[in-house]
Amino acid sequence: MHRIIKRINVLFLSLLSTAVFGQNPPPKLPHIKVLLVGTFHFGNTSDKGRISFDDLFSPKRQQELQGLTNQLAGLKPDKIFVEHEPDQQQRWDSLFTLYRAGRLDTTALRNEIFHVGIRTARKAGLTRVICVDHQQELPYDQLEAFNQRLEKDSAGQKEIASYELLNYPFSYPKKTRQLASSSLIDYYLYLNSAANQAIDQAEYFVYPPAYGYGRDYTGVSLLSGWYERNAKIFTNILRKANSQDKLYIVLFGSSHMLPLRHFFQNHPYFEVVELSSVLTKK
Repeated sequence: MHRIIKRINVLFLSLLSTAVFGQNPPPKLPHIKVLLVGTFHFGNTSDKGRISFDDLFSPKRQQELQGLTNQLAGLKPDKIFVEHEPDQQQRWDSLFTLYRAGRLDTTALRNEIFHVGIRTARKAGLTRVICVDHQQELPYDQLEAFNQRLEKDSAGQKEIASYELLNYPFSYPKKTRQLASSSLIDYYLYLNSAANQAIDQAEYFVYPPAYGYGRDYTGVSLLSGWYERNAKIFTNILRKANSQDKLYIVLFGSSHMLPLRHFFQNHPYFEVVELSSVLTKK
């Protein structure tokens, strides 16, 4: 009986809410554009997305960074979200303060958060970049352990061999552009292109399902862990969002763009903006 009464109360409140909104104009929903800027890591990280960027401080590269950040700042973002944990916010706020005061040795920072994020934020009139990352260990060690187990399991090898699609030939995409031979803007456009996104799709949707057989879903643990981490990043962004905002820049490693794009595209308050539609070669 208690459950029946509870359900009736929920139904009544739902009908009451419908009646109220039927008499008054519905609230205007937020509409925030999101520019997803997939990046490479400039060097001071153990992340596999790290790329050699030995000429970061060369006149040519600094001129390219100037052009990149000028274009991003010209979009007038309300907030710039970056790949560091919220508990590191004070550190980046302090570095931003020193930078604005002209008291920061920028050559000591080999980090895209500063050279792209903070430099863009300063030009756009912002006072900070916002740290929204969530570090989470992924079970890569379990993949290796699975391979070792499989070597000794002939029955498992036979079962895996019976999975037709998991053994079907696949044309794996390969990287077609190198930073060393590209301008910085060209390379960012490539990192955020459909061709490069196909590489990440293979890494997370083609490879992991092949790890496991029977009731073993080792590869799924990797895939679900990756989505879980990015779901938490997305939630951290939501926690810092304001309904009056018009544009966000999300600066994260390019492999994060696949799940983050999924979350933003399926949320009614956001519209994803393609980097190629706002960034021009000069």
